[in-house]
Amino acid sequence: MSKILNATCDSSGKVTADGIIVPEAEVLTEGKQDSAGLLFIENKSVKYLTVNTSDLKTLIEKTSSALDDVSAALTKIGLTLTSIGAGMTGPTTAPPPTLATDVATINSKVTEINAVKAELDTLKGALK
Repeated sequence: MSKILNATCDSSGKVTADGIIVPEAEVLTEGKQDSAGLLFIENKSVKYLTVNTSDLKTLIEKTSSALDDVSAALTKIGLTLTSIGAGMTGPTTAPPPTLATDVATINSKVTEINAVKAELDTLKGALK
C-alpha cells in the first residue's frame, strides 16, 4: 500500500516525517537547505521530494525586480547618449558615427530584458 506523508529535510539530507527520522529516504532533489516536502512510501521504496514553490516565487520576484532596474538603467543610458549626441555639433564635436547604432543595440537589449521579465512574471503567476 502506498503512503504519502508531509515531511521535512535538513541541509544534511536527513528526512523527517511526523517527528521520526527516515534514514532510508532517498532525496530526489538537489537542494542544500532545509525544506518541506512529501515523503512517498511504496513497498520498500521511500522517496522525498521537496515542495519549493515559495523559494521559486521569491527568486522570480527578485529577478523580475532586478530586470526592471537593469531595463530602466539601460533606457536612461540610451536617452542620455542620444541627448549628448544631439548636442554635439560642429566639425570638432561631432558625435561618434556609431552612436545611433549603439543606442539602437541598447534599446534592443531593453526589449529582450522586458520580454524575459514578462515570461518570469507569467511563470510566477502559474506557480501554485
